[in-house]
Amino acid sequence: MDFYARAKDELIRAMPERECCKISELCGLIKADGVVRIASGRMSLSIRESSAAVARKIVALLKDVSRPEVQVAVAKGRGLVRGKAYIVRLPRHDEVVRLLDVLGLSASSAAGGPDPRIVENYCCKRAFIRGVFLGSGYMSLPGKGYHLEINVETEGFAEFLSQLIGEFGVRTGIVQRRKRYVVYVKDGDDVAELLRIMEAPNALLEMENDRIVRSIRNDVNRLVNAENANLAKVVEASCRQVQDIELIDEAMGLHRLPPSLREIAMARLENPEASLTQLGAMLTPAIGKSGVNHRMRRLAQIADSLRRKKGLS
Repeated sequence: MDFYARAKDELIRAMPERECCKISELCGLIKADGVVRIASGRMSLSIRESSAAVARKIVALLKDVSRPEVQVAVAKGRGLVRGKAYIVRLPRHDEVVRLLDVLGLSASSAAGGPDPRIVENYCCKRAFIRGVFLGSGYMSLPGKGYHLEINVETEGFAEFLSQLIGEFGVRTGIVQRRKRYVVYVKDGDDVAELLRIMEAPNALLEMENDRIVRSIRNDVNRLVNAENANLAKVVEASCRQVQDIELIDEAMGLHRLPPSLREIAMARLENPEASLTQLGAMLTPAIGKSGVNHRMRRLAQIADSLRRKKGLS
């Protein structure tokens, strides 16, 4: 079971205790996946789910909220997730009318959000968001980057959902994908906060652990890259210094250098891989990095002067 499946399973098992939250979560599920059909002046409601567990949760919430007659069917065929879908259907007109009234899903709210009373309380907002996510949400694996999205039918509902999630300080975006609209969250902190809002503590903990590991790995990589870059600079500088010293030795002989420069020149030829600090410690008396660097600059000036005389510059 991957991260998304574990998170979804945790959200399915998060059954609301308060009546108002049961109504809100069921409202979110029906807004995400419910279809109301009217034939001969009579309404029926169908909710199509790819997950048997989500379908069971819908049935349980229906029984708690209004106890309507419920029919559950399994549809099979190509194009369906795992080859099947679960359809929860309310066939009786009067029960559909009563349920939609309880859920605040009047005809005027079809394109936007439900009646404001459904998401009036803080707990109900969380339950509603959880319901919508269970109905039409998706989350990428932490190791592949942080991304959570909810696919909805209308632009009006996408804007309503984005605003509702934004009340918790979570930043969202909206993009149109084919004939539907996607409310998405990309920042890791925002995805983590939304998991907390929807009451998925285990998924949140797993994600935070992954973020810590990724952060440590990135820090180690940065340190290694910096060390490698510094090592490359040391090697490059050492090669230049050895070339300068060999040129001086060939052109005039190291014995003609002042004692301090001759000493550092010999130390560099004998220890081409050493850092400036290490070279300084080899001298008698020992000197610091800045002192070694000063002597190396003087050797470089002498080598440059010799090149100019030879016309090599």
